[in-house]
Amino acid sequence: MVQSIILTGPTAVGKTSIALDFAAKAGIEIINADSVCFYRDFDIGSAKPSKEERARAAHHLIDIASPDETYHAGRFLRDCSRILEEIHARGKRAIIVGGSGFYLKALRFGLWDAPESSPAFRESLGKTPTPELFQRLSSLDPDHAGKIAATDRYRIIRALEILELSGRKPSELESSMPENPDPRFQLWVLDREKEELDSRIRDRVKAMLDAGWLKETRRLRSLYPDSRVLRSVGYQQILDHLEGKAPPGRKPRAGIPGLADEIELGHRQLAKQQRTWFKNMGFDREFKLDRDLESLKDLLMKFYQ
Repeated sequence: MVQSIILTGPTAVGKTSIALDFAAKAGIEIINADSVCFYRDFDIGSAKPSKEERARAAHHLIDIASPDETYHAGRFLRDCSRILEEIHARGKRAIIVGGSGFYLKALRFGLWDAPESSPAFRESLGKTPTPELFQRLSSLDPDHAGKIAATDRYRIIRALEILELSGRKPSELESSMPENPDPRFQLWVLDREKEELDSRIRDRVKAMLDAGWLKETRRLRSLYPDSRVLRSVGYQQILDHLEGKAPPGRKPRAGIPGLADEIELGHRQLAKQQRTWFKNMGFDREFKLDRDLESLKDLLMKFYQ
């Protein structure tokens, strides 16, 4: 059995740069596990590795889906298994890198038996505002709602769909999954002190906005107006800004400074949610950066040797 490391951690913690430096040095291939990076054209707001970075080490599962389709966890599992087999057949090894907890949990524990999608049910919810749907899910299955972003319309509707069609709570289905993770994968979690991570989020958001994130979002809205990826953290806040929508219960600063505040808040909330996911998944190792950086590098090299 060939083992692989899943290197994860909250947004902006430094997963990509650390994995890239290691992979380039050790000849390891990288498999992406960041949900927005699956999609073509979503480049700036996903912090997708650049072409130059991808040239330093082989990357997989980046730019593999159109923004107007849904790349789901079942497809991720199939693609990841196939790519791992191909990599190992070539005598190489892989490291899986990303912070999308739902996909990583599927990789570690598999997927629970849930009903197929119902277009009719989804259409019936089409005009219901996302906050109202989230409130409905929170009242029906608060445990599962606590693991979903309040703006993630796709997963909120999917959870309500499961409740409607199966009569069972998603949290109940999830609790029936295997307790022991797949032994082919080790989950290594990176983290930083909250103040430092907040500072890194602030710097990243500024850099993304300076790089043309608003222009990118305008173009994506024009090309793919119904794409669920536009509802991901950062893109959603920019859409609201472009459409003049104020966040409920808050009055942000005017202009770009207020937009930056809202995006930073969204990423801080995402980081908190990601930490909950990783804790519930039961990780194998945890590293606090930059304190444990050299130890992490040494252990990575020993693992893959």
